[in-house]
Amino acid sequence: MTGLAATGASVGLMSLSNVASARSFPAFGKIVDEQPFARLEELGPGIWGVVSTPLKPDGSFNPAAIATLCNGGIIAGDNKVVAIDGSFRPEGAAWLAAQAQKLTGKAVTDVIVTHFHADHTGGLSGYQQGASGPEIIATATTNQLIFERYAGAKQTPDGSDFAIPAIRPVLPTRIITDETKSLTMDLGGRAIRLHPLKGHTPSDLAIHVEDAPIVFAGDLVWAGLFHNYVDAIPSHLTTSAKHLLKDPDNVIVTGHGAIARASELSNYIALLELVEKKARASYAAGKTPAEGAADFTVPASLGTWQLFNPRYYEIAFEAWRRELAGETS
Repeated sequence: MTGLAATGASVGLMSLSNVASARSFPAFGKIVDEQPFARLEELGPGIWGVVSTPLKPDGSFNPAAIATLCNGGIIAGDNKVVAIDGSFRPEGAAWLAAQAQKLTGKAVTDVIVTHFHADHTGGLSGYQQGASGPEIIATATTNQLIFERYAGAKQTPDGSDFAIPAIRPVLPTRIITDETKSLTMDLGGRAIRLHPLKGHTPSDLAIHVEDAPIVFAGDLVWAGLFHNYVDAIPSHLTTSAKHLLKDPDNVIVTGHGAIARASELSNYIALLELVEKKARASYAAGKTPAEGAADFTVPASLGTWQLFNPRYYEIAFEAWRRELAGETS
């Protein structure tokens, strides 16, 4: 995400593509804690999902959400307690760490970073306790991008104010160097599988709980909120999203929006495919991303998808322009 303005019991019959029009993200699991910035939902034994709540009831931005700004979660085994992502501000990560301690009786031992964006890494220091802290796991590419974008409280490109207030993220301590293969992590009596993918950024991680149909998809899957393509490789985004949603019974902890079963997120794939179709046609016609985006609308058949930034359509068309021009791979 770039810029704060840029940046689900089951839903039942309510389509996840319509949650934004309801100005809320319906709960999927039992709510075990709720704060002005996020709530924590129990998804299964030893598994909880974070749903950040960036919208007020009237649909305007919720300033309190800056603490988390992204979704995430907790996965507990007998020996390890894993937190997913680091929130935007340290207070968000500190809240999740306190919840992990309360719910499991153990401190967070490991944090898995799904990608480099500041709303997922800016608060990593909130997990630290003095000079000690959990292992922070990320891919080599993510590690490099955190350093390049945010070390020394740098601003993100193009004068974005996303890093204001300035973030000073903690760099990963365990680097996944082979980004072509998935790997298993033993938590003690439970294993999780880390899948290196790409699409939302040049390097994304998804986490599958092996003894439960639950996937933490990071920002490769959104619900009710139009995707931020700012660092996207669009064709890979669609491929990765389809891979994560291929089992309709899996519960998906999205990067932004509600938690839902994969079967309830088919309109997300349809939306990605529509963006591709329109962006390709715009590029072939010689239009700029701004010109192509000006003609783009989401049909009612796909539901309502909230825009946190009025330029998100243009950003999506620009991402496709970069790929079609051979500037990304």
